[in-house]
Amino acid sequence: MGIVSLARRFVSLPPTDRRYYLQRFLDLKVHARSGFSQFGEDASIAAYLRTLGRTCRFYVDIGANRPVLHSNTYLFYRDGASGVLVEANPLLTARLRKKRPRDRVVNRGVLAEGSGTIDLHVMDMDGLSTLSSEWEERIVSRGLARSEQVVQVAVIGINDLLEAEVGTKAIDLASIDIEGLDFDVLSAWNFDRWRPFLFCVETGQVDPERYGKDRRFHDLLGSSGYEPLFETFANTIFVDRLAKPA
Repeated sequence: MGIVSLARRFVSLPPTDRRYYLQRFLDLKVHARSGFSQFGEDASIAAYLRTLGRTCRFYVDIGANRPVLHSNTYLFYRDGASGVLVEANPLLTARLRKKRPRDRVVNRGVLAEGSGTIDLHVMDMDGLSTLSSEWEERIVSRGLARSEQVVQVAVIGINDLLEAEVGTKAIDLASIDIEGLDFDVLSAWNFDRWRPFLFCVETGQVDPERYGKDRRFHDLLGSSGYEPLFETFANTIFVDRLAKPA
């Protein structure tokens, strides 16, 4: 297809379609990528939602880390959505609040249940920081990162968090990346109250000598009515097979 024909076809599209394709084009030209997630999860999710005639309007990002780099939700924020960002590291929380003022930013660690304070092991690779001492030892022993400091942070149980910050809102996307505690938190999640349409869950197993996926997540989410939609190197995206059409 020639440039003129392509331009005519673009101009003939509905305004929402023109905005979508123009933004994707700019992402590729400016950022040399179609999204901001580490392995393209956000762009694939956006394309999937588009085929269904759905959009991501509200998200919950647990273990949000940085506001843009490797974020699974920034693409949707940039396109007009908003949601809840939960991050234990107070330094990263400050960055999130500055860069993403429409989002509700919660400076807490998330556990299956409980409250109070707990030690956050801040690693030199901040995406591997963790509330789990066992996980910290595993990361260090395998040479994946080094512990830089230990900071006491407030914690909250997952369902208490959802009650306080989500309430009755419908969650289009829930992203969970909390280094070593993901399975425990998902096991405690009240699926009768909160059913995100999509889950992005870190299922890749951390091991420099071999690669694999933690199949416990497939069994757990499968028993709650979810099925795997697609896999990336680090994550699996699950879709609610019981969800009603948009």
